[in-house]
Amino acid sequence: MKVLSILALTLAVVSAKTPAVKLNTGYEMPQIGIGTWQATGDPVRQAVKDALAIGYRHVDTAWIYKNEKEVGEGIHAQIGAGILKREDLFITTKVWPDGSNRKKALETIHHSLTELNVTYLDLVLVHFPHDNYSDTYQGLEDAFEQKLVRSIGISNFGRNEINTLKKTWKVVPAVNQINLHPTLNQDDTVAYCNE
Repeated sequence: MKVLSILALTLAVVSAKTPAVKLNTGYEMPQIGIGTWQATGDPVRQAVKDALAIGYRHVDTAWIYKNEKEVGEGIHAQIGAGILKREDLFITTKVWPDGSNRKKALETIHHSLTELNVTYLDLVLVHFPHDNYSDTYQGLEDAFEQKLVRSIGISNFGRNEINTLKKTWKVVPAVNQINLHPTLNQDDTVAYCNE
């Protein structure tokens, strides 16, 4: 019964127009989405299909999750069924910076486009700050300039990493996706990003 209550609550929340935030690129990002971390194969494909069927319009994945192909299949099953159009959907993916650089970041984005079977991505993030994150971010900027991605950003960056990145960026990150909940409030990072 608890599972049905949660499903009903989720359906009620998502069925209403999902609140969105307007990014610095002018695109709107739904504030509620389905995350696909630690989900692979048929379960993630079905979860994406189910989420889109009940009204989710934001799907979050990453190269490191090794599930972009299945996520893309779930998306295209619902597009093919007439549930939504590609332009109704906001797809976020992330580039793993460990061992990455400008060239590898761009290659990863091309790989994600292929796996997801889409012609553009709505948002691509540097997954976390690593030694060469400025160089990795430049690969995202290249993809942005080539119109492969509509918005770019960062994930799990604190004030110091943002300040370092600020010295070299040409495109201001549209998003800093962080883990935020009652026992991890990250007040300093939130305040800094809101400045």
